[in-house]
Amino acid sequence: MKQVSEIMGKHGAKSVLYKVVAGDGAGRYDLQNWYSSMEEGANSFQSYGADPDYQAIMHKRSIDPVGELNGPWIGRMIHGAPKGIKPVVVHRDYHAPRKAIAKALELAPELDGLMSEIDVEMGMGVSLLNDNHEMLRVVYRFNSMTHWGQSVDKMITDERFVNLVNEAHEVGTLQSSRMLALKS
Repeated sequence: MKQVSEIMGKHGAKSVLYKVVAGDGAGRYDLQNWYSSMEEGANSFQSYGADPDYQAIMHKRSIDPVGELNGPWIGRMIHGAPKGIKPVVVHRDYHAPRKAIAKALELAPELDGLMSEIDVEMGMGVSLLNDNHEMLRVVYRFNSMTHWGQSVDKMITDERFVNLVNEAHEVGTLQSSRMLALKS
């Protein structure tokens, strides 16, 4: 996976490999590519797909698969695109009909403000090409595992945050969550 990520990076992807260390899918690896536009992503996809090194890895994998390969699924950030790669990321996936997205976006600036007080980046994303088009993902990005622990301690005792979470649960229903740690 690390080699695949490096090849993708040579073709314009901001590619990063995480391991899911807790929650939904714990134990699996998650390869993420980020692009500034869909066009950039499409061009990169075509370019690395034609790369002989990428093709060789995919051929070897088809002969001797050592794990299950899922995806890609394509999403788009609707609030708070990543400013950089963070070593610890938490995804909280909500079932939210598309009509609920506008309300979620109304809540985003308040959540963003609360998170900035504890140096946590946050974002929201939705599916573009996936099997679940009623998923709203809230992404929290932390500076370290210790920072995650300190931040969660503050979040769960902050009445403003608790009230905002309760309001968000009227927009969507939490379906799953997971923590990802950067693989170096």
